[in-house]
Amino acid sequence: MGDVDSVDIDLSELDYVSSAGLRVLLVAAKAAKAKGGKVTLLSPKPSTLEVLKISGFDKIIAIQA
Repeated sequence: MGDVDSVDIDLSELDYVSSAGLRVLLVAAKAAKAKGGKVTLLSPKPSTLEVLKISGFDKIIAIQA
């Protein structure tokens, strides 16, 4: 089995994201980018999307609402 370099993360059931959760997403995005891949965040709830945008994550991680 080969390495995975791109990951889709379904956020549709996530009601809250802490700073620790944001850090995990950032580390995953950086690791994927280093391998030529990417992380895509799928279906965040409006409150989660707001946190991601305020934190600037929409500039560094693909988000599909």
